[in-house]
Amino acid sequence: MTPDRITKTQRWLDLLAFLLGRRTPATVDEIFGAVPAYCTSKGDGSETSVDSVRRMFERDKDELRSAGIPIETEQFSVAYGSEPAEGYRLRSVDFYLPDVGAGDQDHPPGRSRGDRFEVAPEDLDLTLDALRAALAIPDSPFAADTRSALRKLSFDLDTVDDQAPVLRLSRADHPDLRDSLHLLSDALLRRKQVSFSYRSASGERHERRDVDPYGVMFEMGAWYLVGHDELRDDIRVFRVDRMQKPTVNRKRPGTADYEIPDGFSLEPYRDRQAWQWGLEDEAGPVRVEFSEPLSMWAERNRLGRLEGDGSQGSTVRVFDVRRVEPLIDWILSLDGRAVILDPPEVASRLRTKAEAIHESHSGKPEDDR
Repeated sequence: MTPDRITKTQRWLDLLAFLLGRRTPATVDEIFGAVPAYCTSKGDGSETSVDSVRRMFERDKDELRSAGIPIETEQFSVAYGSEPAEGYRLRSVDFYLPDVGAGDQDHPPGRSRGDRFEVAPEDLDLTLDALRAALAIPDSPFAADTRSALRKLSFDLDTVDDQAPVLRLSRADHPDLRDSLHLLSDALLRRKQVSFSYRSASGERHERRDVDPYGVMFEMGAWYLVGHDELRDDIRVFRVDRMQKPTVNRKRPGTADYEIPDGFSLEPYRDRQAWQWGLEDEAGPVRVEFSEPLSMWAERNRLGRLEGDGSQGSTVRVFDVRRVEPLIDWILSLDGRAVILDPPEVASRLRTKAEAIHESHSGKPEDDR
């Protein structure tokens, strides 16, 4: 990739990677020589203005700092201390998020201690309540991070947290689920089609489905069947505990009903986001614009597919959506730094929900009398 075609996001990532890999401050000349976008010598032999590159670097540095990335400016000496110099540094201890734990009397709470952030004892109950409330949000895209923080804090508690909610997931030793898994596994091994009545996530719709099983997997606390659905004529994912009265095709029991396509893998169906699960097919592709610097975060986490650049450093990414509501909730959590462009009906649902939330929180509190 030539310097002219390097995006701002890639330029920022290259700069951060170079500074994080340094143990000493890097001078401007060293940065310009290491970061491809700042290289003044182009592939065609022409020269880019050093002043132009310097202005680009200064803008990048200021924008990264405003985004919370602590790039430090340090004064030091070279040539055995005879010449002063200026360099830039990004310490990994300041860049990466620290571990979380409960504070005590020996260590000042509420502040970072090495690679650990201490929560004040008087704030611990409030913190735990907030984490439990966040964990209770249906289909939250931050559920895994919330559970991780809750576990880390629990390690530091002197007593068992009796107030923590008990979450009961669908278990494989439940008789109905166990029988369904045995039936589906047997059908998968024998390549026999299965039929069942399937309940939608809302519970409002039941449909009869005929499916060629391609695989069974455990994901996000539940068992799923992946297979070719005759009704949709495509590969679909079904949650096993929503199946009712599954049966196996009894015709020609010794003969396979289908073959699994060459190259099929369950891997693409693992680690999906909340809006990628389900059968509702409410929206299909949804285009979302991320403003800068959130656009860099979306690219770094490979959220959606990059469609192109928007205005003022933003990027437009496309999401394949089966359930619209979890995507809308996630977009709302980004505080206006991401907006849905289309389809229009999905963008309208986002605006309607945002207005409802605003209205519910904009009323004047009643006086206590």
